[in-house]
Amino acid sequence: MKLYYDPEGDLLEVTFEESLKNVEQRAFRLRDGFMLFVAADSMRPIHLTIVNYRRLAELPTFLFNGWKKIKTADRKKLAPILASSAVSSFLKLDPQTGYGYVTQSDVLYMLPLAA
Repeated sequence: MKLYYDPEGDLLEVTFEESLKNVEQRAFRLRDGFMLFVAADSMRPIHLTIVNYRRLAELPTFLFNGWKKIKTADRKKLAPILASSAVSSFLKLDPQTGYGYVTQSDVLYMLPLAA
């Protein structure tokens, strides 16, 4: 796992599996500025992008306004990915309501360790 944070843009990039970065990917917009990239064939998480990371990390909960726009069949495939230990280390999303939160509000302190 690799983490990158851009303080100027308040952008957090999480790469879950570097070895999958060249495979065909599907991107899912969970909310404005919140993208999850998965391997098209295996649906394994590859990458997560969070814009406005610090602001979102301060909120107790918020609506993932893109969740309900994802096709029902894709949401069913995504639910176990979102519950996986890798992805749930950064976000929690209730598939029924579309509400969730950022789980690693202290991730910026971990960045020197993640390199």
